[in-house]
Amino acid sequence: MIIKSVEFIASVYKPEQVPKPQLPEIAFFGRSNVGKSTLLNTLTGKKMARVSSTPGKTQCLNYYKINDTFYLIDAPGYGYAKVERKLREAWQRNLGAWLTENDRICLAVLIIDARIEPQASDLQMAEFLNYYQVPTLIAANKADKLKNSERKPILKSLNEAYGTWEWPIDFTSGETGEGKVAVLKTMDSALTH
Repeated sequence: MIIKSVEFIASVYKPEQVPKPQLPEIAFFGRSNVGKSTLLNTLTGKKMARVSSTPGKTQCLNYYKINDTFYLIDAPGYGYAKVERKLREAWQRNLGAWLTENDRICLAVLIIDARIEPQASDLQMAEFLNYYQVPTLIAANKADKLKNSERKPILKSLNEAYGTWEWPIDFTSGETGEGKVAVLKTMDSALTH
């Protein structure tokens, strides 16, 4: 897949605000400060997602139209303790409603930190996506920080943690572009099936 155009469309706080026309959707999820915005910018080759050092900055679904053919969705980071409980609970309800009413989502990219053990919040998000039967790719981000000798045991650990769902796992880096081709290929495949 070659990304030629990226257009910001809308910030969506409630399912009824989803933009028209209805196009296929690929959504990116990840814990706060996992490098989601940096990875999105690397994948698209554009400075589309605002990169912030403040965790929990994104509080809505940000819709971007890609190549006039599908929406790429930047979802709020989860797992940041300082986000108000009411806000977190509202986000979970809205996400559940969005996934329940959404037959256009063809792929979720779950971005995790490759440097640390699978986190409970990541596994909960994986369960959530599985419950709603969303095809998912695990992007083990910040792989540029790993030594080559660490990769095989980390991949084994990730396969043990996420293997139940038989989802593909790719090492990625928003900083170096590692994994970009693999992720774009998975996105392209999801859009054509």
